[in-house]
Amino acid sequence: MFGFFSKISEQKIKELLTKANNLYEQKKFADAIKIYRRILKRDPKHFAARANLATAYFETENFKAAAPLFAELIRSDAANPWWHNYLSQTCQQTGRLQQALAEAWQAVVLSGGQKEHQLNLAYTIYETADMIGYDTVDSVLQKWHRKYPHNAIVRQCYKSFHQDNKFICSEPEYVESLFDVFAPDFDKVLAELGYCVPQEISRMLAEYFAGKVMHQKWILDLGCGSGLCAAAVAENFPQSRFVGMDISAGMLKEAEHKNIYTSLIQGDISSCCAQIKRRFSIVTAADVFTYFGRLDSLFAEIGKLMFRNGVFAFSISENTTNGKDFFLMPSSRFVHRPEYVENVLRKQGFEVVKNERKILRTEGEKEVAGRIILAVKK
Repeated sequence: MFGFFSKISEQKIKELLTKANNLYEQKKFADAIKIYRRILKRDPKHFAARANLATAYFETENFKAAAPLFAELIRSDAANPWWHNYLSQTCQQTGRLQQALAEAWQAVVLSGGQKEHQLNLAYTIYETADMIGYDTVDSVLQKWHRKYPHNAIVRQCYKSFHQDNKFICSEPEYVESLFDVFAPDFDKVLAELGYCVPQEISRMLAEYFAGKVMHQKWILDLGCGSGLCAAAVAENFPQSRFVGMDISAGMLKEAEHKNIYTSLIQGDISSCCAQIKRRFSIVTAADVFTYFGRLDSLFAEIGKLMFRNGVFAFSISENTTNGKDFFLMPSSRFVHRPEYVENVLRKQGFEVVKNERKILRTEGEKEVAGRIILAVKK
């Protein structure tokens, strides 16, 4: 995010501004807001105080208070894409969806197509379409695709809306960009969504190994993200050694802070699996295959990494939309038919031991249904 301005124009309020900015950095937004408002009472045109007050209101989700401030900032500093980005998000939160689209588009153009703004536009298009219909976003979608036809984020969003049947795997650059931007707030956001996949995978593995002779196990955590799944599994397998793999450097940085992994590998799962020489007793993949459509070759590569009788525990989002084996939703995520996933597992030499239906998380106000699957390599 753009953050806050530290530049001041009047020496006499420097101390107040510095104090407020320090509180902002400590995420004590309510206290910072009080001081920014005091500064603006003394100098209503103080740009830094107004900018920081707007973003502080945004951080505390007081979008009605933030919106007019961002509009004022745009009148003063119209070339800054972040003011348009922030205003887009506040408009979305307050139900002004067409203005949210317009401001998100402005942010993309003014930034020269930076990924943070491309992702915000993608999300705004999806949310607007979901709330008031796909016809309302088509003109923006077409204009966006014409201007940035080679951008991975744009291609992903465009194909998800047009249900391209040839699109069998997410754009790696899209996934990398998404999670690099998402990384700092990943754990917090998923907690707010009621995300339960890591705990369910850990529980299922513990039940499977209950009563069995336990040795130190090597566990491969595919699409490890910030390490949520490994942290949950480690509670039941404390002596095991974890290897994490993820396409996002930002996510791996967050994962490293958890001090769980013996090693971390950055790269696309499709290509990196073929490069690993070690074999594993357990492979986990929490909310990973939502970025893959066809699973045959991927499951084949995963199988090659596993010992005989090794356990593969993962989640899928369930296709409740149609009868297709896999389907790319307008959210740019794939959903799968459970029978298709089981058939692929069997063809690649796995025996399905458990297949449990769960509510994986919420998305907006909707529940996302899925499966937690445990399969054994034979």
